Amino acid sequence: METENADQTIGGLIVIARDATGQVITRLNCTRSRDVASAMKSAYSVLLLKVGAVRVEVHHKEAPTSAYPGKPLATISRDDLPMKQFR
Repeated sequence: METENADQTIGGLIVIARDATGQVITRLNCTRSRDVASAMKSAYSVLLLKVGAVRVEVHHKEAPTSAYPGKPLATISRDDLPMKQFR
């Protein structure tokens, strides 16, 4: 798991999930999360629950049609999780 400025308070965060091709398959506005660490808790849940998600990222909120090409504030992928969580 990568984080950048995890304890920095940031408004307007969004969690996105990407599939194996890198396409954005879901977006979750983190209106209650005021920092990256809190948004990562939601990102973790999305990674476990969203079918097809292989990576989740926390970004500053952009337009609803954005592909979020910039560097994410934090990421987590299925490779970062213990295998027992998928059984």
